[in-house]
Amino acid sequence: MCQHLKKTCEVLPLSEMVRHVNAGKTLPHNAVAITFDDGLGSNYHLGYPILKELGLPATIFLATGFVDGTHPLWFQEVDRALRARGASTAELFAKLGQLKRLPDAEMRAEVAKLTADCAAAHPEVTLPMRWDQAREMKASGLIEFGGHTHSHPILARCTVEQQAEEIRQCCDRITAELGAAPTLFAYPNGGPTDFTADTQRLLAEHGFEASFTMMPARLVSGLTTQALPRYGNPTSMLEAEATVSGAFELLKQWRGGAA
Repeated sequence: MCQHLKKTCEVLPLSEMVRHVNAGKTLPHNAVAITFDDGLGSNYHLGYPILKELGLPATIFLATGFVDGTHPLWFQEVDRALRARGASTAELFAKLGQLKRLPDAEMRAEVAKLTADCAAAHPEVTLPMRWDQAREMKASGLIEFGGHTHSHPILARCTVEQQAEEIRQCCDRITAELGAAPTLFAYPNGGPTDFTADTQRLLAEHGFEASFTMMPARLVSGLTTQALPRYGNPTSMLEAEATVSGAFELLKQWRGGAA
């Protein structure tokens, strides 16, 4: 996939794309940015060597409590517990969807119950990266880091005070460990009901110049800076080509705006 992007696309740092559209400019038709969420160790061990070999820039959005080792990703814990009990993928997705709709405090309490008796180890590929690995990647000039909260809550399910603390902790930890405050942010889950006007205000107050959802669309000028679109990971080369070419957007227009 990365080799294909190298050959057929103009792979740009996400921050450069943001500056470009904020200046009212049109991005090249084949411009893409590569992003990763959470801060998994696989970003360093598997992704970074390929990116470095091909000279491709990328952005990693860090859930800083995960990287600190103080806050596991709650959805990983649920996945581990339910799979240990023999749950199907459909059952797992249903439970995760249910949990994501709960207020954060209720969700955390439910996760604690689900995982209380689960002792199965996490596969190494799902463990967090270390801060020294993040510093190495940043020093390469290829990888930039953004914020993704501290403990990975769905921010709209938190109080405004909780949201402010999640954003502050995330910003402070990245600044302390990597030597510069992050300017980009990605919302956990990233759906239209997963953040609020208060969330957007708080992000701007903490110096984030742009925040990304998981609502699929092309990045163009004139969009709300704290609710920018982003496509998910393509599952095939054909899907990647359709995304870059704009075929998905043409299909949405043909359907009258429906995804």
